Amino acid sequence: MNGSLQALAERKKILVARSHLERMQLMLYAGDVRAALRPAGLIGGAIARPAAALALVNTIAPLFGWTRITHVVRLGVLALVVFRFVRAWRSSTRPHTSSD
Repeated sequence: MNGSLQALAERKKILVARSHLERMQLMLYAGDVRAALRPAGLIGGAIARPAAALALVNTIAPLFGWTRITHVVRLGVLALVVFRFVRAWRSSTRPHTSSD
């Protein structure tokens, strides 16, 4: 009986260590994926987050039967993309003034 409890305790330690290792590997892989998919430049930065939000809503909304909400969210995301693009464009073209 005591031997089987020790074997179970050892197995538990191994499984916990393996789960920690897999979690760390998953975090490393997720960081690599984020870095690879991170858009660069003016247009990519203005579109990335709204596109992710749209993908999330398009995935979740049908599960709850929210078809009308997806149309509203699409329009909102389009407006957000335009707003972010214009804001990024204006900040990149605005002349830098120095206060002497």
